[in-house]
Formats: sequence, structure tokens, C-alpha cells
Amino acid sequence: MVDLLHEYWANDDGGEFGPVRERGDQLRQTLIPGARLIFSLRAASWHQAMQLYNERLDYGDYQPAEGVENHFYSAEEAAEQEAYLRVRNCR
Repeated sequence: MVDLLHEYWANDDGGEFGPVRERGDQLRQTLIPGARLIFSLRAASWHQAMQLYNERLDYGDYQPAEGVENHFYSAEEAAEQEAYLRVRNCR
């Protein structure tokens, strides 16, 4: 089982959380100007990531919307992220 690095970035107007991806880093500059990294975590699936996010922010248990299946990350997604992390420069 693989896991992906997820980050929570925020500014005074809000924040965003998700797996680290090049496109996310590009969009953050426009959508959340002046955002700062609040925390990061590793998770093997989207539901696990959201549960850890909720725990970190003291939101309680994560309850996915009805019909939303868990997405377990693939080795391909992990390899893509690792390749990006080697060249990433966004802080």
C-alpha cells in the first residue's frame, strides 16, 4: 500500500487541503493568495486523509457524503508525486 503527502494551506479567507500535485501548487497562488502551509500528513486513501485532517482540526469523525467511495492511491500516483516532490519549489 502506498501513501501520498497531503497539505493544508490557508490564508485569512480560507484554505485548501489535498494531495500535493503540481497543478494544486500552481492554482493556490491565484485562488488562495498569501497562503501559508499549516500542516502536512501522509495517507493511503482520500477517506484516511480526511479523517486525519478532521482530527488535526478537531472536527470529529469524517463522514463521507452518501455514495462517495474511498479512493486508495495507486503506485502510479505515488510515483508521480515523488517525481514532482524532487523538483518542487513552492514555499
